[in-house]
Amino acid sequence: MIDLQSHGSVTAIRMARTLLGRPLYWTAAYWLDGLLIDSGPPCLADELVQIVEQLGVEQIVVTHSHEDHIGGLHTLHRRFPQATIRAAEATIPTITEPQRLGQQLYRRLLWGAPKAVSTVEPLGLRVQTDSFSLRVVETPGHSRDHIAFFEPKQRWLFSGDAFIGGRDRAWSSEFEMFGTISSLRGLAALHPERLFPGSGHVRRTPLPELHGKIGQLLTLCRDVAHLDALGMPDDEIIRRLCGGEPSIRFWTGGHFSAGNLIRACRRYNEVFDPGVELAKGEPVVRSKQ
Repeated sequence: MIDLQSHGSVTAIRMARTLLGRPLYWTAAYWLDGLLIDSGPPCLADELVQIVEQLGVEQIVVTHSHEDHIGGLHTLHRRFPQATIRAAEATIPTITEPQRLGQQLYRRLLWGAPKAVSTVEPLGLRVQTDSFSLRVVETPGHSRDHIAFFEPKQRWLFSGDAFIGGRDRAWSSEFEMFGTISSLRGLAALHPERLFPGSGHVRRTPLPELHGKIGQLLTLCRDVAHLDALGMPDDEIIRRLCGGEPSIRFWTGGHFSAGNLIRACRRYNEVFDPGVELAKGEPVVRSKQ
């Protein structure tokens, strides 16, 4: 399933694999001025190419190396060999050798397995089109190689999966709390006026949601620290703070779980005091005893 949405000069290309006609999970690519940001999953690459053929493409960039963002590169490169493909240096090895992803079965079933693309150039500090200039912003946390793109004149932010809306109830073990919170703070400091996230659910007034997400994660870390201090067992902490383990833990074989989220909070709490951060809005490093 592909859903197109127009946002002025930006076309959002939302993609989802369906079950019984219903979308399972949305991911998105964005097109503006001959530039394609992200390439969707392998299973929808042919449909994406049909859309891009109508728009035209000169450059392709990606936010990070997960299969729902790099999966269409092989098919796009075959159809548009003249289009330059660029990625962060940390992302290129996975594009050229996608077996590095180590995909679990559910990921291969949901999105498909990416095919290698060898002609990938490293990104510089900016991505230039005829009409726009996008800054490359490092945003680790969701993955170590994650970047975002910011157009300062228009105040457009293409955030990939650095920002995921809603309340977090399960994380992958790959996600890292300090990087996530720091990246969200950095994105909020840009004062974007339009946010184009990896889900395709475009935000027109993103600052409150960015700050809300930061507060949500810090509050969760503070609550984990409090319950840990009480000596509460993990099962009870997960029940109180996450409503128990969600069904995604079963469907992903434990790759995503509430337990991973709680453990990410603990790693954060070993270094920072989330309670003080919530009060002052700045990270406070715990003193070593």
